[in-house]
Amino acid sequence: MEQPNFAELHYLATTAEWRLDRYYTWDLMTELLRGWVATWPSLATMSSIGTSGEGRDIWVVTVTNQATGPDHEKPAYYIDANIHAAEVMTSSVALATIHYLLTNYERDPSVRRLVDETTLYVVPRISVDGSEQFLTTSEAVRSSTVPFPTNLPASAHEGLEPQDIDGDGLIGSMRIKDPAGPWKVSERDDRIMLPRRPDEYGGEYYFVLPEGLIRNWNGGKIALAPSRSALDFNRNFPVDWRPHWEQAGSGPYPLSEPETKAVADFLLSHPNVHGAQLHHTAAGMILRASARYSDEEIPRLDRRAYDAIGAIGSATTGFRCFSPFHSNPYQPGKPSFGIESDWLYDHLGVLAFMTELWGLAHRAGITWDNYIELEDARTEESDRQILRLLDEEADGRGVVPWKSFDHPQLGPVELGGFEEKFGLMNPPGPLLPREIERAVPFAIGAMGVAPRLRVIDSGTEQIAADVWRVWAIAGNEGFLPTCGSERHRDSGASRPLTAEISLPPGATLLPGSAPATQALEHLAGRVSQHTSFHFSARYPNLSRGHVEWLVTAPDGTRLEIVIRGEKAGVCRAAVTVGATS
Repeated sequence: MEQPNFAELHYLATTAEWRLDRYYTWDLMTELLRGWVATWPSLATMSSIGTSGEGRDIWVVTVTNQATGPDHEKPAYYIDANIHAAEVMTSSVALATIHYLLTNYERDPSVRRLVDETTLYVVPRISVDGSEQFLTTSEAVRSSTVPFPTNLPASAHEGLEPQDIDGDGLIGSMRIKDPAGPWKVSERDDRIMLPRRPDEYGGEYYFVLPEGLIRNWNGGKIALAPSRSALDFNRNFPVDWRPHWEQAGSGPYPLSEPETKAVADFLLSHPNVHGAQLHHTAAGMILRASARYSDEEIPRLDRRAYDAIGAIGSATTGFRCFSPFHSNPYQPGKPSFGIESDWLYDHLGVLAFMTELWGLAHRAGITWDNYIELEDARTEESDRQILRLLDEEADGRGVVPWKSFDHPQLGPVELGGFEEKFGLMNPPGPLLPREIERAVPFAIGAMGVAPRLRVIDSGTEQIAADVWRVWAIAGNEGFLPTCGSERHRDSGASRPLTAEISLPPGATLLPGSAPATQALEHLAGRVSQHTSFHFSARYPNLSRGHVEWLVTAPDGTRLEIVIRGEKAGVCRAAVTVGATS
């Protein structure tokens, strides 16, 4: 049997040249990133945050202008992708975000300001082993190639296991004629399967199963065998973690996998991160906190910030912004545990979004009120609309015409149907550029909401000979508060702002002065007044703070003041005692 050409089937790049319509294996992604870092050494660095079970590095790329300060002294945004192996489009969006910032730094003042004043951390692929399998074979796992769970009896794996049985490199569907079948072929397009009416008889009807073979089949019912690789990295984070019999895919214990532990360790060591986008496919929606509790438990200003940032994403992607708790596709109000975004928000105070990129129906112009409607209320016309999109813009890829096949267990069947890998889960190559171009601006916009600590004013006032009151006014010019989120502040985990004065030889603090390093209350961001303008216009300004010291120093002594915020950056001012403002 001739081997499938996966480079062609999966739209793989064959060189490390950047192309929007291609997907990248780990080797070529690594080469691509190294090339970018070499081309823009002052703006980008890359390092490994850990290695996978199969020994591949998990890369993080840091984008910031190193000439304006180190990355950890600036407010930071975090992006990761491909936590689920099959969602390879997410890596493309993460890579494109890096590329956009680097290539537009010199020509776009808004990009230059972002890269000069803030930091972006990007982990373009978490599931490096699973994604490699996905891209280079017909197989697919949820996150990891490691078997999980491992303590099930052999009988638990009986049933139909998806396999490429005809050697075309695709695992599609099988339709089998059966008078009891619930499906029939559309008369308008024989690629479409329609539900049989409750009272309908006298036609040709089908069962539709995944393409594959049936383990230990006795000729009776055909159950679907559970996955042997069901571990889900996005259920493995230490936030209300539950064992796999309560939360499918959760793993043996929190952060049990080298990939998730590497991500958690990186984020814990970078407290300057204020926001995050965690890229997924393929529901065509934006998900915000929380997956475990209702909106009523989210602090008011955090809700306001989530809604405002989510609106940026909706405007650029066309996707609606939801709470996964309230919008659980099948059981609204049922929590999901061990989710990365909830861990980021509840434990680190990071305003994290799960961006569900791509959506075949959405791209075809089909709208719905909720995900259940999308899944369960499709019509013949909506499927024809999807097929028109694939025929006209993807050269017919994304769906495989049905063809006859002699199944070794079932006899005559037909193989075909919608392509799972590049159609449902990811856009076919020709459709990828537009999806990237819609997704990247959301990340750029979300970077811009960072808290931005500044020294608004500073000076000295002489009290007596060589005795001075030294003062500074700190301000927050950002949308978010300097604590990043109310959740972070209220948890007690948020460190206060600090103001520090450096005293050269000959200068000392007077008894009774504030200490050289003093705490400063967090400063409000514009989010606190991000509402409709009230006619009374009675708004406070809580974005400023005052610090001062009493210093003895000779006239003309130069002092440096440094104000630090964990998520708001570092700012400095120099004052000379006795100098005229």
